[in-house]
Amino acid sequence: MIRFRDFFSQGKLLSVQRKEIEQLQAERQKLQAENNSMREGMRRCVTCEYRQAARKKAD
Repeated sequence: MIRFRDFFSQGKLLSVQRKEIEQLQAERQKLQAENNSMREGMRRCVTCEYRQAARKKAD
């Protein structure tokens, strides 16, 4: 039989875990956005270098 105290301690644990999950999801979304931004920046950088190399060959 589940004790009254055990029932509420499990509920509190679930509440704490739920908050941690929400924080981790928010952090993951933030990091994913930063990663996408950096990836796009690198893509432009590589594209720019590629264009410069192509111009040098054309000249």
